[in-house]
Amino acid sequence: MFVAVAAIMAIQLFSSGQIYLCGAILIGAILNVFYFVSAAARLETAAKFEQAQAKRIMLIGMLLRLAMVFVVLAVAVHISTELFFATSVCFVMFYLTSLGVLSYFGRR
Repeated sequence: MFVAVAAIMAIQLFSSGQIYLCGAILIGAILNVFYFVSAAARLETAAKFEQAQAKRIMLIGMLLRLAMVFVVLAVAVHISTELFFATSVCFVMFYLTSLGVLSYFGRR
């Protein structure tokens, strides 16, 4: 599913003549992979502890993930505005896709 989303976004950029932004898709995808894996690992770890400690683990994890997203997007905005928008749109698309995957497997 992630590959399909990335391919569609790359085709759109390629067809509009902005081939140089295809790397931004890769950056956004990699950022979301780290975000997704980190959230899953924190969730698995928090499930083993009591409620108060699990809440603290999830809060610290959320702050670390948000800091990671902020740093990557801050670097992208300093390079160029187009790179920032391509990276952030790709991250949001992959994030929404990963939420869909989690909700699908959460129901099973």
